[in-house]
Amino acid sequence: MTENYELFTLMARIDGMSNQFTKTDWKIVQYIKKSTLKFIELSAQELAKEIGTSDASIIRFAQKVGYSGLNELKYTMQKEIDKSSSSVNHSDYSALLNDYKMLLDSLFHLTNPTDISHTRELMLKSRRIFIIGLNFNQNIAEIIAHKFMTLGLTVQALTNYDTLKLYQSLSQETDLFITISLSGNHKQLASILADLKKNGSSVLLITNYEKSLCSPYANIILVIPKTDLLFSSNTITREILILVLFDMLFHDFLSEDVKSFQFFQKAASYSRLNSDDTRDGLQKFMDLL
Repeated sequence: MTENYELFTLMARIDGMSNQFTKTDWKIVQYIKKSTLKFIELSAQELAKEIGTSDASIIRFAQKVGYSGLNELKYTMQKEIDKSSSSVNHSDYSALLNDYKMLLDSLFHLTNPTDISHTRELMLKSRRIFIIGLNFNQNIAEIIAHKFMTLGLTVQALTNYDTLKLYQSLSQETDLFITISLSGNHKQLASILADLKKNGSSVLLITNYEKSLCSPYANIILVIPKTDLLFSSNTITREILILVLFDMLFHDFLSEDVKSFQFFQKAASYSRLNSDDTRDGLQKFMDLL
């Protein structure tokens, strides 16, 4: 197990902020990746000599990535190493299992509960909710739309640019566009989001990066950890993380909003009676209300 792998949760946070780093920050990041244990052992002054920067730059970097200072950053690094080294391998798929665990830990660590609550509130006050999932995200947008219909919300998946362009001009202040774009750097999509914002619509962005072409137009940004540093990176289905994020949001609805919970209970009961075609059964149930 490599040091990069052991520190995936922390490095995912750092990687998600990569477009905010200075050249000095990058020198520190590279040192952490190559000499993790040494970084933990050395003082700020010793690290400054090793990396070729100032001790103040080391401390500022720790604060930039969300810690009170260097000691808290090093404590977190050591904690994650200890946690990883205590893992017990049970099968040939243990590396994949551990990678998934690292991803989920990182997702929960990166996701601010306040942002989840704000998202729920925004969805509840929106008359129409659109899930934008283009190219490889088409299926996942439809899954999410169907899932949140069970809460009594008016949700529609937008899975191609032609349909999205239609709503680009017809969007209203009461609309919410939940946009899935892991890179966040599609020029055409960014242009459409800009027009949606001009029309007064709200935008939620699901992405790997806090800052991208699309991010300036988002009311809320929810960051998904990248898989680049994982041993099983080429195997893992990245859409799973998006679904887990929406499961967190779904849980927030059920635990915090009584009307949503009651509607879900009715919808779930009706769907069981119409299990041959759950989606059509749910739509018929909504039409009756």
